[in-house]
Amino acid sequence: MSSSAHLQDAPPLLSGTLTQNEGQTSLRQSSSCGPSAASASESLSGYTESRIPHSKVRQGKGLRSIFPESRVKRYCCYGGVITVVAIAIVVPLSVTLSVKQMEQTSINNTSAASINNTSAASINNTSAACPSNWTEYGNKCFYFSEYTSNWTFSKDFCAAQGAELARFDTEEELNFLKRYKGSSGYWIGLHRESSEHPWKWTDNTQYNNLIPIRGDGQCGFLSDQLNISSSRVYVERPWICSKPKKYISQSQ
Repeated sequence: MSSSAHLQDAPPLLSGTLTQNEGQTSLRQSSSCGPSAASASESLSGYTESRIPHSKVRQGKGLRSIFPESRVKRYCCYGGVITVVAIAIVVPLSVTLSVKQMEQTSINNTSAASINNTSAASINNTSAACPSNWTEYGNKCFYFSEYTSNWTFSKDFCAAQGAELARFDTEEELNFLKRYKGSSGYWIGLHRESSEHPWKWTDNTQYNNLIPIRGDGQCGFLSDQLNISSSRVYVERPWICSKPKKYISQSQ
């Protein structure tokens, strides 16, 4: 009975032993059939190494050497582009301003030259001349009437022309009037109130008695004898007007 009891109790022990052995065998099999410790270590090492370089790049010296350099290059590129653009804008603008300044200077010089030329041309294109139907002598213009009237009307006619009844200031002017008038007697600007008063011109300046005046009349005229004579104011004669020459433009 005791042997039989041992035999009945043996299987559990064997079973326990087998189980333990099987566990060891399974453990050994797991150790031999699965990845080895070396392989696992290598895998872990590879995984670590595959991550570590990136970590080093991000945290180590590479961060200071790669990214800042890229930014510096980028900033340099931006700076270069900005410089080129600034030069492209400033240089043409400077050239344009210089050209405009030169053009303005040229225009100013041309305008000044034009003004000077115009002034010179104006001076050169002006001359002293007498109106139409007037005769020039010396610095005066003379008008010889073709009609006859009294001395008062003759004086008023000359005044309406901006002139006066003829006045001579030199003997040369008197001789010119005598030659040009012909044989007719012409009223001139000499007059007096009476035979007891001096002779005067129409502007009331006194006559210098260059040539004596004959007769006892109140108004003087150039006679056909080439002398100065006097007559009554109401006698009708042709007349002579005189006025200074004026400078007028030749284009007029």
